[in-house]
Amino acid sequence: MTDLYTESYGTGDPVLLIHGSGSWGVDTFGAQRTLADEFRLIIMDRRGYGQSPPAESMGWQTDKDDVARLLTELGSAHVVGHSTGGTVALIAAAMVPHAVRSLVVVEPTVWGIADPAVSPPERPAAYQEAWTRGQRLSAKEFMIVTTEAAGVKDAAAMISQSWASATEADRAAAEAMRRESWAGRAPIDVTALATARFAKVVVVGAWDVDLHPDLAGMWASGWRQAVAAEHCALAHAISGRLVTMSRSAHGPMIEETDTFNAMLRDTWRATSRALSGGVYGDRRQGFLSGSGVRNATLKRCASGLP
Repeated sequence: MTDLYTESYGTGDPVLLIHGSGSWGVDTFGAQRTLADEFRLIIMDRRGYGQSPPAESMGWQTDKDDVARLLTELGSAHVVGHSTGGTVALIAAAMVPHAVRSLVVVEPTVWGIADPAVSPPERPAAYQEAWTRGQRLSAKEFMIVTTEAAGVKDAAAMISQSWASATEADRAAAEAMRRESWAGRAPIDVTALATARFAKVVVVGAWDVDLHPDLAGMWASGWRQAVAAEHCALAHAISGRLVTMSRSAHGPMIEETDTFNAMLRDTWRATSRALSGGVYGDRRQGFLSGSGVRNATLKRCASGLP
């Protein structure tokens, strides 16, 4: 059995939820606990975060094995991962596809899948350099350096303001983030995922500058266009759905909880129906539209448009 800290809610088909960097399990997925009325939610703390012990090597390299092991122990489960946790979920799902009922990744950290003309490799290279440089600084300074590298204007002021009101748990999560390896260079086996027969969904925020004016610099720098292109290319490469939540930025599960939870419930129910009917998902899931989400087109994906 793993020594990772997990919290379990409800009964029914199991769901493993994997948080991203700078957070912890229930901090990220606390609003999804209402789904425990129908499913068994297992919310984990990645190594070094929350109440899980640290590892000598922290980051996706260790997390992928932890998640693959948990999935194997569960027999099979739906998987939901956010940000770095989404990257980990992608890798682990390709490692043990027989143990995955469905896969939902939210704003995953992925690079090198989109057309370099839209997502030039210089962008992740510069961000990785900032991440590595920031690891020699304090947790607060690390957050400033990496936020600046993503094109956010006045990053120092933004981080300083949030740092002033940060809890002890928030600061501990920032310190854990400073210590882990960056997930942007993690290898994603898109071929294995594309041929896997479980449902796959890539969820992204629209990053609307009218709703999030403090993030306008990320669009002006071209950073957001590149990230959007990577997410769209990922969905296409793994034969998955791309779901864009119109009022969200990086945290749809928090920013648009009701819409996000409805999407999860629909995905999990559809999988249960398919499994009970002897059909283990479709390899091509298409693009989803509906209340609160927006259809994506390959043309928009290629251009990096929101």
